[in-house]
Amino acid sequence: MDYQKVLEDVYKKVKSNKGGKLASYIPQLAKADPTIFGITFCDINGKCYSVGDSNKKVPIESISKLFSLALAVKKLGKNEVYKKIGTDGSFMPFNSIIAAKLAPTHTINPYVNQGAMATTSLLYKKDQKEYKKQILDNLSNFANTELKLDESVYKSESATNTTNMSLAYLLKSLNRFYAPVDEAVDAYTYQCSVKVSAKDLATMASVFANAGKHPESHKQLISKDDTEYILNTLKPEGLYEYSPTWMVKTDGKSYAKSGVGGGILIVIPNVGGIGIVSPKLDKYGNSVRGIEAGIKLSNKLGKDMFRNKKTRKSTSKQQKTKKAKK
Repeated sequence: MDYQKVLEDVYKKVKSNKGGKLASYIPQLAKADPTIFGITFCDINGKCYSVGDSNKKVPIESISKLFSLALAVKKLGKNEVYKKIGTDGSFMPFNSIIAAKLAPTHTINPYVNQGAMATTSLLYKKDQKEYKKQILDNLSNFANTELKLDESVYKSESATNTTNMSLAYLLKSLNRFYAPVDEAVDAYTYQCSVKVSAKDLATMASVFANAGKHPESHKQLISKDDTEYILNTLKPEGLYEYSPTWMVKTDGKSYAKSGVGGGILIVIPNVGGIGIVSPKLDKYGNSVRGIEAGIKLSNKLGKDMFRNKKTRKSTSKQQKTKKAKK
């Protein structure tokens, strides 16, 4: 398949979409350039293809939740993380205090804010600099490059994170938060403020597409079993309330995680990773262009699970028939 042509065709079709609005509840995000639009695809052999503003940086925001989960699973094991965080679904907004109070686990899952902060709290270290450094180093390992903090976004989010602080203290009162609140929320805010490009996101996604082994560095960053666990938790929750629609429109061919900075990371197992940046968001907090382009690319590049099974069975029968004739 000519991946470069596929990207260029999708880019041209989606670029004219001017819908959506910039995130406004974080002041610095409201200052983003709304015209940015870039796409990168990285295959599982480490080769990348790009179009548009693929090197322009946006804050990673909620996409970082995926990587803190990966680090927690690697450190503590998936069973322990499952017990402390859970994988329940939620039909309420990603930062709902009502949902945190009423849900049986309270943390709900690793992709709503309460569950994500609780996941980051599992990584706690007494030295705050070391605590945040391990999170940044982990993100950089997946990107195979040294990622950096957006200081202005970090300061803006730190000054307006009252809802997150409320969620964290509520979880602490319910014994579902595993570190000092101020330090853990600060580390969570820090991880959300790291800058990434479409190229970075595609590279990071390609690790999950390649069963946890980095296609460029060839390091096994997470095990195959842990990769499967993480992707299984991601499918129903990665795009907030839009997640079920994504599953239908892509025929379950891909796994996606978005962030309100305008980035979307997409994993197509055994094929590669896609990174898209475009800051204008839909009502759920997903990039408008990112969703449209992501659906088109998932369907073009993804594999049909049922067709593949049918093909394998047909091939197997043909081989058995040939052997029988011999």
